[in-house]
Amino acid sequence: MRLLPISMVQPGMRLGKAIMSEEGQTLLAVEAELSRSSIRKLIHMGYQQLYIVDKRTEDIQIKDALREETRAAVRLHLLRAYQRLHQTGDWTSGDRKSLSYAAMQSMRMIYEDLRQMHQESEDISLMLMNRSSFSILEHLCQNALNVCVYATRIGMIENLDEEQLFALGLGAMLHDIGNTQVPPKFLLKTTPLTPLEYEQIQKHTEYGFRIIKEMPGIPLLSAHCALQHHEKIDGSGYPAGLTEAGIHPFAQWVGLLDAYDAMTNPRPYRPAIPPDHALENLCTRAGTLYDREKVDMFRSRVAVYPVGLTVRLNTGQIGIVSKSNPVFKLRPVIRALTDERGESLKQPVEIDLSRHLHIMINRIGEDAMVH
Repeated sequence: MRLLPISMVQPGMRLGKAIMSEEGQTLLAVEAELSRSSIRKLIHMGYQQLYIVDKRTEDIQIKDALREETRAAVRLHLLRAYQRLHQTGDWTSGDRKSLSYAAMQSMRMIYEDLRQMHQESEDISLMLMNRSSFSILEHLCQNALNVCVYATRIGMIENLDEEQLFALGLGAMLHDIGNTQVPPKFLLKTTPLTPLEYEQIQKHTEYGFRIIKEMPGIPLLSAHCALQHHEKIDGSGYPAGLTEAGIHPFAQWVGLLDAYDAMTNPRPYRPAIPPDHALENLCTRAGTLYDREKVDMFRSRVAVYPVGLTVRLNTGQIGIVSKSNPVFKLRPVIRALTDERGESLKQPVEIDLSRHLHIMINRIGEDAMVH
C-alpha cells in the first residue's frame, strides 16, 4: 500500500484504506475500485492523496495514529462547534454545553485510539493533512486534531494519569479556538501583517481562555493552555510576556507542538517544511523559546519519516519509507519506486539511508511527487 497524490490516481486503482464521510459513514470500502466519477467526487471533497493498493508495496503496513472513523467524527464535532462560534461569537448556555460535549467525545475517541497504539510503540506518528482546507475553520480543526494527538501521546509517554492526560489533550485540542473570533482575512493573509493586524491575531489567546473557561466540565488548566501557548520561556511571547517559571508545563508543550505542526503543514503564506528541518528549527530555539528537555524528548520520540510516507530523494528517485530506523530516525530505509529520471522501476530497490549518507530526503508527501 502507498499514499498517492490524487492527481496520479487512475481509474481501476483500488483503495488501500476506506474513505469515510464527515458523519463517520463508509463512502468507499477498502479494496474498492476507483472510477473516474469517484475520483472526481473525492477531488471535490478536498482529498489531496489516497491510500492505494500497490503490488510493489503490498507488504508495507501503514499504521495511522487514528482510525479514519475517529478522524472523521472529530473533524465533524469540531467544525460544527467552530462554525457556531465564528458565526455568532455570542453563545448560550446550551451552546457551551454542546461544545463541551463535542470536545469530550472527541477526546475520548482520540484517547482510545492512541492507547492502543501506545501499547505497540512509544514513537509519535507524524501528522500530515490528507485533505486540502477550503476554509480557515477546516484548517483550525485539522491543526486542533494534530496538536491534540501529539500532546496526548506525550502525556502517555510521561505516564500522566487520566485526569491530567485529558486536561493536556483538551488544552491542545482547543488551544486555537480563540481564532474563531479573529477576522479570517488576517489569518489567511499571505503578505506581512501590520502591527495592528498582528495585535488583533494575538488576542486569540485571551479569546480562547474566555471561551474554554466557560465550557462546563472542561478543566481550567485546558483554558490556561490556550492562554499561554504563545508565551516563550525567555519572556518574548504573548499575551503576558511570561518567562519559563510562569508558563505551565502543559502550555509549554502545546506551544512547542503547535509550532511543529505549523511548520510541517502548509500555511497560506508558505509551503510545508520537511519534518527534519522543523525539528532542527525547534532545536536551535531550545533554551530560548522552548524548554530544552521538552524539545530533546520530542525529538527522540517523533517518527519524522513514518513507514508508508512518500519521499523524493536528492538523487531524483521517488519512493516510500519501508522501514524506520530506531537508532537514526532521520535515516530510514527507502523503497525506491523510480529511477533518477522519475521512471518507474520494474523491481523496486531498498536504500538504507543510514548506510548511504550522501543520499538525503528532499521532499515528502504530495510535494515529493512534484517535479
